Amino acid sequence: MTEAQPPLSKAHAESRPASSNQEEVLALWKNYKKNPNNGKLREQLILKYLHLVRYVVSRMPITLPISIATEDLISYGTMGLMEAVERFDPERGLKFETYAVTRIRGSIIDQLRFQDWIPRGVRRRSKELMQTMQKMEEELGRQPNDDELAERMGISKQKLSVMLSESQNLMLSLDDTFGSDPSGSSMTLLDMVEDKNSPDPQGEFEAGELRKRLAQAIASLPEREKLLIALYYHENMTLREIGDIICVSESRACQLHAQAILRLRGKLSQ
Repeated sequence: MTEAQPPLSKAHAESRPASSNQEEVLALWKNYKKNPNNGKLREQLILKYLHLVRYVVSRMPITLPISIATEDLISYGTMGLMEAVERFDPERGLKFETYAVTRIRGSIIDQLRFQDWIPRGVRRRSKELMQTMQKMEEELGRQPNDDELAERMGISKQKLSVMLSESQNLMLSLDDTFGSDPSGSSMTLLDMVEDKNSPDPQGEFEAGELRKRLAQAIASLPEREKLLIALYYHENMTLREIGDIICVSESRACQLHAQAILRLRGKLSQ
């Protein structure tokens, strides 16, 4: 007589291979695309990927005014997720997570830009700071330090610190201009983003060139800023964690991040 096998635990019984889960997700996508008006299927997909919204919100390097709460950002991001679910085509072989994160972030930025909560003075000072940094780098053949930058702008280091903190509020927008095309017309990042629904070899080339320019711009950053960018965007570390690594406070890490972004903006706008 064979020995009776012990009953499976609930956790073990419910666990399934990742491949099985992937098959269920693909089946859900197929059913939804065949029945795009099925609200229940649409809701299931949105709930399945809702965690992406919180991920994007937690990764946005901005300081918000009191009038805008985290819940507001989540609401804006959820609208982007809903649009991503409606427009995503699983047959193209692109991971939905990659596609959705871009849509979610874009939706949040669009809503914030629409509200235009950043004062004009902050935008003006940030632009002045970026242009000064760029000009001094060309003159010196290296990045200026805080003392040199403050002296050139005729401000104290404390004021410079405030301006860098303010720059944390500014985000890279797809509407920002970055150079011009061969015909002399201004180009934006949006112009360089490939439209998956309309493959264009020229668009792919321009996107590749932008990535190359960005890589070169990052390589030219001071070592500490280069390390910060790598840890923040590639290792997904927080600015507090990065501050511990490079032996600075979290607020100083925020300033260094803003300074690095300003340098990159300046180089990409050339």
